[in-house]
Amino acid sequence: MVSRRLHNVVITNVPGPQTPLFADGAQMVSTYPVTPLGAGQALSIGLTSYDGGVYYGLYADRDAMPDADVLGRGVVDALQELLDAPRPRGRRP
Repeated sequence: MVSRRLHNVVITNVPGPQTPLFADGAQMVSTYPVTPLGAGQALSIGLTSYDGGVYYGLYADRDAMPDADVLGRGVVDALQELLDAPRPRGRRP
């Protein structure tokens, strides 16, 4: 089946604050992007940074991508591979 969609994936990267934020004395420890799906989109991937960390969110149309959980696990596995990879000498992490 050929899709009539001009594009079906949106990826966005929005840098966030690199200092801790607080609300009524409670520190925010993480943040996750919400990138809603537009008409005809199957998947959106959002990335954001906060206080030295990087966070991502995946949103999918279940009819167009019923196995989005496989993509999510693949992202987690790929990030672990990067963390486990040997680093070149002379470079800081």
